[in-house]
Amino acid sequence: MRARSISIIDSNLIQKSYLLSFYLLCIAIFLPYQLAINIAIALLIVVWLIEGNFRIKLKKFISSPLAIASVLLFLLYVCGLLYSNNIEAGSKYLETKASLLIFPVILSTATLTKEYIIKTIYFFAGCCLLFSLIALLYQIKVVQDLDDVNYLFSDGLVLIYSKQAVYYSMYVAFSILVLLDKFWKERSIRLTIRKAIYIVAIGFLLLFLFLLASRTSLIALVMIVVSTAIVIGAQKGNLKSAVFVVCSLILFFSLLSFFFPQTLARFSSLGNLSFDFHNQASEYHFAFVNAENSWNGLNLRLAKWICAIDVIKQYPWIGVGTGDIKDELVKAYIERGFIYGAEKRFDPHNQFFETAVGIGFAGLIVLCFFYFNALYEAIKSKHWLFTAFLLLIIFCSLTESVLSSSQGIIFICFFVFIFTRLIEVAEQ
Repeated sequence: MRARSISIIDSNLIQKSYLLSFYLLCIAIFLPYQLAINIAIALLIVVWLIEGNFRIKLKKFISSPLAIASVLLFLLYVCGLLYSNNIEAGSKYLETKASLLIFPVILSTATLTKEYIIKTIYFFAGCCLLFSLIALLYQIKVVQDLDDVNYLFSDGLVLIYSKQAVYYSMYVAFSILVLLDKFWKERSIRLTIRKAIYIVAIGFLLLFLFLLASRTSLIALVMIVVSTAIVIGAQKGNLKSAVFVVCSLILFFSLLSFFFPQTLARFSSLGNLSFDFHNQASEYHFAFVNAENSWNGLNLRLAKWICAIDVIKQYPWIGVGTGDIKDELVKAYIERGFIYGAEKRFDPHNQFFETAVGIGFAGLIVLCFFYFNALYEAIKSKHWLFTAFLLLIIFCSLTESVLSSSQGIIFICFFVFIFTRLIEVAEQ
């Protein structure tokens, strides 16, 4: 009896330790210090090792196609290092990819409770709300001191955390989805202070996302929310709710566009799709005049993608190697006369192209399986939040190399396997 009691206590302690490591990681994702993330991940690994039960964990891992795909993708990058010329760049790149190994091995095999997984998801949304509020207040002070409103937009808005707007916008968009999911689940409850707080929080995060001016995340979020409203309205025979959602979003963003035309200018600049590889003008940002000969976010990406395809054609099966991605892209830029791209050493700004350039079609196939197998399981289990999260990530992967930065890959891998475990625990 006493041994059984000790076992229960140990189990509870392990669960709380997992939760603590999850909370620390959620906080660390927003901090500008890599050390904070390293400590959180180290704690997670220690808890996983102390928990033991490695035979059971091995069986769990083998039974998870998604975990195997993630680890296989990491191993392909390891192999890619063997035929890379730039070993130093490849080693740093491989270090960034470690999340593809750590999170599937740990999260797909650890003993986790549904309660603590859900708490982790809500805690992340709460962290995003708090850190975003701090960032906005800080940048308002910066704008007043420097008399430059551009510090209130894009990367400048999250300068305090040394984050890129494209990744932080994924955090914000996901947090909005979390709050919308929570709000919807409490729809039968009359309007309370708590629900009013949800509405205010969602409104604030929408404002913050608008100021970040990351077009892909914003468009993906609107598409997900509108399509969900239409589907639910059609199922319940009440499309008025869908019309209300669409009209509310139009009104909200119209007001924001009136007060903050800089973000609207970011979208209007995309009207210019034509480009000349020899154009050495700067990319259009808030601080520059949107001249017709300036590069914008879309035509600059089109130029990068064409060059990436040139590289893929030369090394289709195994790629150029993990460490030579940028070096080979620079060569392709130079061959096309794309001097601006060569000087900036741009990556492809597309995760699918980036993977194909580095480790060939083999890596691309595994990456697609990783994304779309997870999406299939999310849809199959009718888990709206997981589905919406994956659609957001896949959509962002079309315009950003989201797995090439620690800001993206840690966030993505962590929550992909958090949601996967949530589905598995719910089915048990």
